[in-house]
Amino acid sequence: MEKTSLRSWQYRIFTLLWTGYASYYLCRVNFAVAQPEMLKEFTDWTAAQIGLIPSVYAACYAVGQFVNGQIGEQLGARKMMTMAILMAAVTNLLFSQTSSYSMMLVLWGINGFVQSAGWSLLVKTLSDWTTVRRRGFLIGLISTCYQVGNVMSWLLAGYLCQELGWRSAFWLPSLILFPMAVIFAIGLRNRPEDAGLPPVRDDLKTNHGDSKIAVVKMTARQVLVETLTNRTLWILALGYFCMNSVRYAFMNWTVQYMADFHGLSIKGSAFMAVALPLIGSVGAVSAGWASDRLFDKRRAPVCAIMLFGLGLVCLAFLFVPQGAWGIATCLLGLAGFLVYGPDMLMSGAASVDASNPSTAAASTGFIMSMGATGAIFSGAGVGLLKDLSGGKWDLIFMVLFGLSVLSGLLMVLIWNARPKSNS
Repeated sequence: MEKTSLRSWQYRIFTLLWTGYASYYLCRVNFAVAQPEMLKEFTDWTAAQIGLIPSVYAACYAVGQFVNGQIGEQLGARKMMTMAILMAAVTNLLFSQTSSYSMMLVLWGINGFVQSAGWSLLVKTLSDWTTVRRRGFLIGLISTCYQVGNVMSWLLAGYLCQELGWRSAFWLPSLILFPMAVIFAIGLRNRPEDAGLPPVRDDLKTNHGDSKIAVVKMTARQVLVETLTNRTLWILALGYFCMNSVRYAFMNWTVQYMADFHGLSIKGSAFMAVALPLIGSVGAVSAGWASDRLFDKRRAPVCAIMLFGLGLVCLAFLFVPQGAWGIATCLLGLAGFLVYGPDMLMSGAASVDASNPSTAAASTGFIMSMGATGAIFSGAGVGLLKDLSGGKWDLIFMVLFGLSVLSGLLMVLIWNARPKSNS
């Protein structure tokens, strides 16, 4: 009976975490679809100016990841993610009502900060509900939430922008998040112990005195020191900084690229752009499975191989003829497959593997913070490159090639890193 109860709780926790985090994306990547329509309304804005809005988001997201990763160790996912879902809904609702550029920067920055209280807590919670043997696969599987959330957000926003105007792409998704917050708060439990069940994680110290890592309640200062003195985490964080610059460049500018370079409508551009996260979900699950089964829980080799491949795809975009949206869509799908695998591993399984169980959320938050810092470039930085190139895209793809290769090289440095309990 207890085993049946545990299994039902695991399904419940997985479903709630998956659905809750997917809902974040309805009020996160909708901006990328609304962006071309906003430029039509605000004709005096440059590409760098419109790009600054997601850059401010990324900067606040970076700060929030570090801060909320520490706080999350104390409060847990149930409280923090519920508050984050509510605040994301409020900021999007207010964003839809303003025409002030400065107010847009403020609101989207707040949205970035509150949305940072998500992934690191999800990873920690899922790790507490599962065993290390299945960690790579399950984190890969649950990471499909943000790819599917991305797809749904882009399709919904694309339809709304074309039919009702760009403002509807913000206020309607916000209304979906309010009931989601209530369901999440009622149904989630942070750990099996909170549901009256015994601990599930098996990379912790047992009563039999084996060599597994003990979970010790740490002060905020101890958590910070433990996190910032971990060499493997620093390499992961720097690699994630480079990789996330590439991922968010695709996320923030794909719809604009398809509309500008290939002449598609906003609705059509959004529909083609979903190849990136849709096929990316396959890449995430495949990467998790491969790291568990083919590389004996080593995440870095899978990341390195996929990142070098991603670099080649970025170069391939240089040879896509204008108007050849079919070829571009295929390359977007391949880029999604190759970027979302490393994204999931570096910010999920690898961060948990390399950290003390008492600092899992803080470690993941640190890596996510560095990644979000890299994502700052993907907004205003890509916009500036586009302005400097006279609206052309070649220089952007060359820079993305370099960042992909650099991230892959950093993963080579920790090629043999394994979960601490397997060391």
